[in-house]
Amino acid sequence: MASKNRKSTQNKTVEVDGIRFETLVLEREILIPTKHGDQTPVQFGIRVTNLSAIPYRFIFFGLMPELQDAKGNIIERSYARNVTKGPQEDDFPLAMPNESLTFFVEGELYCYEDQLRLAGYESSGGVWTFRALSPGRYCVRFTYENQNAVRKIYRGGTVEGLWTGKASTPWEEFRLVY
Repeated sequence: MASKNRKSTQNKTVEVDGIRFETLVLEREILIPTKHGDQTPVQFGIRVTNLSAIPYRFIFFGLMPELQDAKGNIIERSYARNVTKGPQEDDFPLAMPNESLTFFVEGELYCYEDQLRLAGYESSGGVWTFRALSPGRYCVRFTYENQNAVRKIYRGGTVEGLWTGKASTPWEEFRLVY
């Protein structure tokens, strides 16, 4: 397991044991849908850069965003799963030294039962939702965690050389606007 050797670089990234983590927000202003039934696509991402001398594999399977409101309160995320999918071999991309990997989580902003919601699908078959949002400022981040250097994959076999450790990316701001 990776040690707790963490450092922040200009609050845009966090580095843990030679691996740099960054939150990606492509759209800083996200339009709130004005018609019932309309949806606004939303994309948040994580960039992982291998600054070490060792090639590592990473797994983004099951990664979900975390949200914080303008007052710094964590917004509760609900989660439901209708089906369970296991990771495949291609769910473990390899980052050679000085290479970066980027992974995006896609969601939708929509109104349901007079509530503004942000929801998306998680790769193992689940759906995450943030409810009762309103216009204003929010922050997003991801917590990457993997405790095993070897992992079983769906239908047998294993993947070796996974980076182990935990890192929460810095909070990145965006706004929900009309």
